[in-house]
Amino acid sequence: MMTLSAVVIGTGWAGEGHTTALRAAGVEVIAMCGRTPEPTKAMAEKLGIKDVRFDWRRALEELHPDIVAIATQAAPHCEMATAAAQLGCHIMCDKPLATNRAEAQAMLLAVERAGVKHAYGTTSRYAPAFTYARTLLLAQGLIGQIREIEAVLNFYTPPLVPYNWSHQLSQGGGMLNSLFTHQLGQILHMTGGQVRAAAGAARRLLDRAPVGRRLHDFRDSFSAVVDPEQAQAGKWRTVDADQGYTVMLQLQMPDSHISSALFQLSAMAMGEQPNYIAFHGVADTLYLTGSAFWPNHIQRFNQQRQAWEDLPVPQEVIASLPRVEDGAQRDWNQLFREFVADVRDEGYTGYPTFYDGWVCAEIIEIVRRGGSWAPLPEHPDGSA
Repeated sequence: MMTLSAVVIGTGWAGEGHTTALRAAGVEVIAMCGRTPEPTKAMAEKLGIKDVRFDWRRALEELHPDIVAIATQAAPHCEMATAAAQLGCHIMCDKPLATNRAEAQAMLLAVERAGVKHAYGTTSRYAPAFTYARTLLLAQGLIGQIREIEAVLNFYTPPLVPYNWSHQLSQGGGMLNSLFTHQLGQILHMTGGQVRAAAGAARRLLDRAPVGRRLHDFRDSFSAVVDPEQAQAGKWRTVDADQGYTVMLQLQMPDSHISSALFQLSAMAMGEQPNYIAFHGVADTLYLTGSAFWPNHIQRFNQQRQAWEDLPVPQEVIASLPRVEDGAQRDWNQLFREFVADVRDEGYTGYPTFYDGWVCAEIIEIVRRGGSWAPLPEHPDGSA
């Protein structure tokens, strides 16, 4: 089997995750591209990558890799993906796909017209609990026809996290871009549904954020919280990204019936009740609790017995996924495993693509406008 080559653009948490996942899938990472010399060189050295570049476009033109992994903040995604597609490279782009619907549409059209394979990084759908819930809901029909879905997520983000890309809509910041992208991917994966219409509202709960040390890796955000006295005496910048949202969707299920889904999130709250996803069927209810990305408890409310039943994730489900302790890395590994197999013409297995990223961008656009229900548009090329 011929060894595929890849160039990774981005040298933070996602850049490291993509590199590790590509290697696990048998791909040779031949270069890493970044913007800032010191952290870029440090990450490349950590990962043992000798070719370090600061001009991603020139790197792609000179190296012409089989795969380009885009692991940057969202602002440059459209330019990078379009250039890579024109060179005939297969592309994996982290979420959000773009900063707005127009860019997401352009990216989808670019990869489809170029005929290249494309993947989109809503990786949390691969958590074992979600994988098992998909079997329970789709293959087994455990709770009958799904009528309503609730996905509730509350957590606390310190307001003195230093100003960074996550505070800026122009850079792909905000909770809709950061977490709704994952939540939507989880629900669509578990149900096999397709979004037909959306409504909702985004909430900006922070007006400004203190200027602190520059963050290169998102994992450093919470350790870089600015001291209150320093923040009071220092500079602040205006925040325009959302920290909360309510999203309502109409989903067409595989049997063509319409279900409703409610997504509720606040990044400025912490309650006693756990985060949860609930599927209410005509027969029973399926209830997942735990963290946003890796729920660890599945229950079914049995209507006949009027009792809750625990449904542990079978070992064979866990064994079917990459054996990686870190949940985020396991999920990256699984997505790249499926994507690389498809690049090798071994078949498409349902991994998320730029189409999924475009659908999410359309929903986010509707939610940010606020107001009543709006239908999702047809495919950008005019097809249904």
